[in-house]
Amino acid sequence: MPLTQRVDKMNKGYYNEYKITSYAEDDDVIHGQSYAIRASNIDFVTWKQNNDTRSEYWMKLHTKSSKEIRIKVDLDGLNEILATVGNRMVNHTERNRNEYELDKKYK
Repeated sequence: MPLTQRVDKMNKGYYNEYKITSYAEDDDVIHGQSYAIRASNIDFVTWKQNNDTRSEYWMKLHTKSSKEIRIKVDLDGLNEILATVGNRMVNHTERNRNEYELDKKYK
């Protein structure tokens, strides 16, 4: 399957928006137009950088009931959600990769 088709397939099912609202003193709710989940119900988070745009990340919020919520975010949104559901000390930064060095390494 060509890369462009895989990228289009990845975009399906990802929400373009989210808000974080305080639910209780020790819990928040991440919600959009058609979803809402308490941060305490998120088991773990995974994410992948969109290689085409480099400014967009695809996040999955994996729930304790084995469901997932998919959200497209920028770097600030990624860090905001990571701080909300995990360790507030986590701060993801963009990699500064030298593509030429990577090509040499894997040839």
